[in-house]
Amino acid sequence: MKKQLLSAAVAAALLGALAGSAAAQNLAIVNGKAIPKSRVEALAQQMARAGRPVTPDQQNQLKDEVVAREIFMQEARKRGLDATEDFKNQLELARQTILIRELFADYQKKNPVTDAESKAE
Repeated sequence: MKKQLLSAAVAAALLGALAGSAAAQNLAIVNGKAIPKSRVEALAQQMARAGRPVTPDQQNQLKDEVVAREIFMQEARKRGLDATEDFKNQLELARQTILIRELFADYQKKNPVTDAESKAE
């Protein structure tokens, strides 16, 4: 019964969020919280960097995913999962991973491999 109620609430919030987009910079409002379009753009950029084309259909799927993520995030916070030690540790490890990846990407941009270097073995 609880699963059906949660599923119904998620579906209703998802449909409501997609139906009524608030301001131009927001994709939707979920339970009173604005979801910025920049989240969709960030996911699209990640796909493009990975070499995957972002078609209009995929753009729509990304919008749905961003709204669903917000719904699940709100539920997780409501349950206090963001205050656990395990969550905090995982968050720190993820932050480190992302920052290190950005460091390497920055180095590669500033120090591109030349044709001569790539031919020399």
